Amino acid sequence: MRPLRRSVEGEVLGGVCGGLAVRLGLRPRTLRIAAVVSIALGGLGLLLYTALWVLVPTSDESESIGARVLGDRRELQIVLALSTALLALVLALQIFGVSGVGVPMWSLLGASIGLLVVWRGASASETVRLREAVNAAPVFGTGRPVGWRRVALRALVGVGLVIFGVAEMSRVGSLSGAAFGVLVGTAAFAGGFLVLFAPWWVRTLRELATERRERVRAEERADMAAHIHDSVLQTLALVQKAAGDPHEVVRLARIQERELRHWLFDPAMLGRSGDRPGTLAAGAAAIEREIEDTYGVGLELIVVGDCPMDEAVTALLGACREAAVNAAKWSGAPTVSVFAEVESAQVSVFVRDLGRGFDPGAVPGDRQGIARSMVERMGRHGGRVTVTSAPGSGTEVELVLPRVPSGR
Repeated sequence: MRPLRRSVEGEVLGGVCGGLAVRLGLRPRTLRIAAVVSIALGGLGLLLYTALWVLVPTSDESESIGARVLGDRRELQIVLALSTALLALVLALQIFGVSGVGVPMWSLLGASIGLLVVWRGASASETVRLREAVNAAPVFGTGRPVGWRRVALRALVGVGLVIFGVAEMSRVGSLSGAAFGVLVGTAAFAGGFLVLFAPWWVRTLRELATERRERVRAEERADMAAHIHDSVLQTLALVQKAAGDPHEVVRLARIQERELRHWLFDPAMLGRSGDRPGTLAAGAAAIEREIEDTYGVGLELIVVGDCPMDEAVTALLGACREAAVNAAKWSGAPTVSVFAEVESAQVSVFVRDLGRGFDPGAVPGDRQGIARSMVERMGRHGGRVTVTSAPGSGTEVELVLPRVPSGR
């Protein structure tokens, strides 16, 4: 016998009846009619339907919704918290003596918990199908109704629920123990208003959100056009004037390239180069701007991870700047590479160039740039500096700073 699976072809809601029809060899319509009729039996049909919806996987999946929620600790906590709130509400109604809290209410509670599990654990494809089905529902859907018959049906159901709700709420003074009827009336009244006005509310919110997105995009396009006019064209004019000075042309091109990168990937930082950096990545970007603007040497910067600035990170960036300045001034290389990586235990920075290089052992004793600007600065915070270089093979400066665990 074929295993029980929920259907994904021609399903109305969860595909439970379609899956049972395939398993039992019956027509899906027969089982759907039986499911609707069984709801009148104290709501047990609705409870059984949601239970199968949660426990039985679809024909194109190997894992059920319930198993998916149980395997996700965060989703399980959310479901348990909301389920506990629903259970507390039902128990409170019983404690305060509200009549009518019996099998139907407990069945409705179980079905609500099942629908909650479906909402939190449904796969992406099933979520899309459910959203399309709900939007296309003739009475309760939020899509735009097509034809006067659907409009009339929605209006008829909504007005009927409102009238029923008002009638139930008006009985509170004429019958003893009618509090449950008032709750039902209130729910019907609210449901009627949702049936009547929810599509209009949803469409209005969607139109407002679409209009806002379009307005933001139009403002971004206008800002981009203004930036291109004010910055790029001005830079091109300066390049034309400095055509006889290759060093100046390279410097201007580097400045414009960096501004465009900031504009494309981090527009909020454009024009804020003078602000004091608050993170390692921002400080490294400031070093990049300084090297390219001052020395006309390209700086290829890669930062993996990030961390806030403190005294130790400030010292690390100071040593990094000194190494980058030395490479830009003395290596003769057209570009300098800076790679920074933030890990849980340490921060590592590598400054490399493919220039002329030097012999670290042959540096005169009165030249204290490396010793004081990098080694001593890093040593005060527990870091270390390793300089690897040889004549004709470039230079690599490795800066390693241990991180202090948070909370200490």
